Amino acid sequence: MAKISADTFFKQAVKQCGLGAVDWVLRFAQDVDPDSPEYGGVRNVYYPLERIFPRRGHGLCLTWSACLAAFAALAAHEITGDEFYLDRVNLIARYVKSNQNLDESDEARYGTFVVSKDRQFVDVPDASWAGNLFLHLYRRTGDEEYLRRARLAADWLLRVARMSHGGFATYFILPTRTPCAYSHGSDGQHGFFLAHLHEVTGEEKYAEPLKPLADMLSGPGQHESGAYYTSLRADGTPVFESFDDEAGHPLIEGIERMDTGPRQNYYAARFLIEQYRRDGNQRYLESARKCAEWSIDLFHRFGYFPDWLTWREGEWVESDPLVDVASPGAMTRVWLALNEVAPDPRWREACVEMAEWEMRWQRNCPHFPDLHGAVIASARIAVAYYISFAAWGMLDLAQSL
Repeated sequence: MAKISADTFFKQAVKQCGLGAVDWVLRFAQDVDPDSPEYGGVRNVYYPLERIFPRRGHGLCLTWSACLAAFAALAAHEITGDEFYLDRVNLIARYVKSNQNLDESDEARYGTFVVSKDRQFVDVPDASWAGNLFLHLYRRTGDEEYLRRARLAADWLLRVARMSHGGFATYFILPTRTPCAYSHGSDGQHGFFLAHLHEVTGEEKYAEPLKPLADMLSGPGQHESGAYYTSLRADGTPVFESFDDEAGHPLIEGIERMDTGPRQNYYAARFLIEQYRRDGNQRYLESARKCAEWSIDLFHRFGYFPDWLTWREGEWVESDPLVDVASPGAMTRVWLALNEVAPDPRWREACVEMAEWEMRWQRNCPHFPDLHGAVIASARIAVAYYISFAAWGMLDLAQSL
């Protein structure tokens, strides 16, 4: 009988954890009712104790959460070859298309996405999440409709959301047609999208914003500790976005406060690694490396990644007691990318440590489909966006082992 090495066993365990997580998202959180107005979308927040998906904040099914689930499902298809995952990606693409505004007479909205069907504001990173998904499907299928829609999303982003400091407004309020006054740490997602669209089209207008964006993120957008600020006004003031419940949309100016969320650091760091590969600017690599070191130190300090952190009296402290299960998967993707350009045993060791942590918090209870496969560290909430990130990181790690 052939012996199974510990390394082989660990790789299989990582793979199964990633597949279990993405299966929870697709088999439980995804809306597969053809009669539903949100058919194909992914219900984002689940309360296990009440057994409900509430409509709150940004809404029920979110464009960016659906796109993240699609990328986790694509990773699952790559590692298994199971067509189920592609079928669900196509269903997500159908939903995302339905959220895009194609009314040419409405210049302020043409090409962009509502964050969800029951909210009147644009979460600007949706344009890049959706655009990247459309580009991936264009490359896979050759369907020009995907490329057309990706161009529309990018053109809206450049026309409406750019800010003077190199970033992009985080939100656009539809009734007043007003962009908010701050960018976001997740602006790196725009960098991914615009760079990939430039690769496909060769159009310089999509490459031009990349350097200003990278300069902002690696400069005023980064705290001296290595963390990237959650949000930043054009004058360099760090803010926390928060939400105006009465108005039904995020605050326009934000609250002056130094905040960061570990998973938001993923976008900035991963984009800067990609930009370093493109132009060789050492500053971008050092910025990503500093963030990676900060994230490892943060995890070791708390024993987990806190959901949100605020800078107080010389250190990052928890501003929300929620444990973030997305960040281990998100940062795994940063450490894997960093290891390709700047190999260091610390990055691989951190990936293994995060995988062990994710596996510890995965629920294995086949008789309860609302929990089975979910990675949750609290009985009170399960977030599809977080679990998709956990799955994506685990599956990428399994592929690299």
